[in-house]
Amino acid sequence: MQETLSRLVHQSRVQTLVSVYALGFRIAANLLIDHHRRDSRYVAEREEEPVSHAPLPDRVLVGRQEVAILRQALAAMPPLRRDVLVRRRLQGQSCAAIARELGLSPKAVEKHITRGLADLHKAMPGEARASGNVR
Repeated sequence: MQETLSRLVHQSRVQTLVSVYALGFRIAANLLIDHHRRDSRYVAEREEEPVSHAPLPDRVLVGRQEVAILRQALAAMPPLRRDVLVRRRLQGQSCAAIARELGLSPKAVEKHITRGLADLHKAMPGEARASGNVR
């Protein structure tokens, strides 16, 4: 709108206008065409750029460090707690199935899971805990 009015004022100073409205509509139409051409050029350029869905290298490094910390924490756990936690969180077994297979009560399985997750949570550095990366 402002560009249209600016060009219209400029033209009125350069020459005598027969119809201010007609020239205003013509200028506005030409500006719309120019904007459309410019925008479509940028869209075409953006589509050609390759996009990587791979994580950033620093995020990969942090992830590897967190996995190493979690492995150490799992290795330090009592064997039964580690077995229960792995079965539940990694293999997706139900608490009832774990209790049956290991000869434990469902309540004992839940306690092993809770304590195992607490051990993992304690093992993680402060930033990883604050961001909620440990599940």
